[in-house]
Amino acid sequence: MREYKDIISNNARSGKPTDHARTQVKAPAANIGTDRGYNIDPARTAAFLLKSRAIAVDQLRDSKLYIDDISWHILLDLIVSTDAGTPATALDLASRLDVKTSILSRYIDYMIDSGLVEKYAGGGDKNQAPLRPTAAGNALSRDILQKIGQQFVSI
Repeated sequence: MREYKDIISNNARSGKPTDHARTQVKAPAANIGTDRGYNIDPARTAAFLLKSRAIAVDQLRDSKLYIDDISWHILLDLIVSTDAGTPATALDLASRLDVKTSILSRYIDYMIDSGLVEKYAGGGDKNQAPLRPTAAGNALSRDILQKIGQQFVSI
């Protein structure tokens, strides 16, 4: 079960923006209810997603590493799973990101060679070994995510 963190939304009762960045919902995305009294504006959500992708692309372009959308989402997924204390394997990531295991394995190998991800204790098969971001992976993502987080208030 993945953790999802809500973004800023308008409270339908008061009409004021409400920051739910610290609220953690432990449920698959399909089970997250939309009738909690919040009016989530699809245009604002789309604007946030587009702006966050533009920030990530700009920041990653300056990196000496080649990090595309799949690599970025692997890193994000590992950050969330590590924060939640639930180890993620290549098989887990392939399933969640809807990427073939053989392709995802090549991404993981590249990210390990680049120093962004590491395997740690457990799992005999390389696809079953738990993964986590390295200090470099955390630093890279933290800088980008902080810049994205600053955009919450402007949308």
